[in-house]
Amino acid sequence: MNEFIDFVYFIFGTTVGGVLGYLFKTQIDHRLGIVRINEAARLSNLHKAKGEFWAGFAPAIAKFPLLRDSEAIDAMLKEELIPQAVAIEKFRPFIVSSKKNAYQEAWENYHQSHKREGVSSVYFLDYAIGDENERFSLFNSRINKILKFADE
Repeated sequence: MNEFIDFVYFIFGTTVGGVLGYLFKTQIDHRLGIVRINEAARLSNLHKAKGEFWAGFAPAIAKFPLLRDSEAIDAMLKEELIPQAVAIEKFRPFIVSSKKNAYQEAWENYHQSHKREGVSSVYFLDYAIGDENERFSLFNSRINKILKFADE
């Protein structure tokens, strides 16, 4: 009779252990599934934001080499400034906190090439001075400093 009771305890213990193990595994799978879903959503949002970020600067990148006149360059850059500012602000949450100052500095260097203390004005004078190659090189370097944040 003792053997029968030991056998029942063994079967009961094995069954309870198996059920508890299964429930534990199910809970872990559920938690990992949530983590995977959140990571996939975060990456999807990041890739969408990168696309919008690049798209905010694409028109200016395409138009700049085609313009020769400093007034036309200034007008085009002022026209493209609002979509670029929107792209900058939409992408800002995806910048790691240690690089937020560099991000802001790159943006300000691009659109506020001449700052006056106490006055918040937008100037694109730097892009109208010098020969064509110098202007394009300056424009490219400043745009690339901004857009490199999408690659990090």
